[in-house]
Amino acid sequence: MKKRYLLVAGGIDRKGIVYNLTEILKQFNFNIEDSSMVMLRRTFSIIMLLTLYKKIDETEFQKKLCDFMNKYNMTLDIKEISEKEMKEYKSNNVYIITLSGADKPGIVNIITDIILRHNGNIIGLETKSSENVRPHAYYMILEVDFSVKTKIKIFEKELKKVGEKIGVVVNINKIEKDIL
Repeated sequence: MKKRYLLVAGGIDRKGIVYNLTEILKQFNFNIEDSSMVMLRRTFSIIMLLTLYKKIDETEFQKKLCDFMNKYNMTLDIKEISEKEMKEYKSNNVYIITLSGADKPGIVNIITDIILRHNGNIIGLETKSSENVRPHAYYMILEVDFSVKTKIKIFEKELKKVGEKIGVVVNINKIEKDIL
């Protein structure tokens, strides 16, 4: 009996979050397959793909998770996912897109609209802003997998034109398949 799970948690950062959550997972014999954990300003977020190979006491597990959430004032959601959803993503035509400029509402939406219209699949996205400079500095890094049918030069031209219009500098670079 093998079950797969997606766990998502977040809250204000405090020491001990990762240790205490993984201690609970270890007690109930969960294997952490993949994870991403990141601190955004003073908040901390966790995404994990888990595998469980044996039956557990669900009531006791939920009690431990509730105790963890209360102790660390975190939200946490865990749900079962299928083998298909757990399958590794195979990328083909990956580009790194970077943007920098003054921060303003709507940048992520405008850029991701262009990516979507050109059949891009975002496989990684990170944004950072800094209020220590005026105007507020903004950076976005995207990892995008495009269909081999996508006309990248047309996409790049449109992206840079929109970048100029909204006041950000845009760069796009292909990632060689050997690096992936």
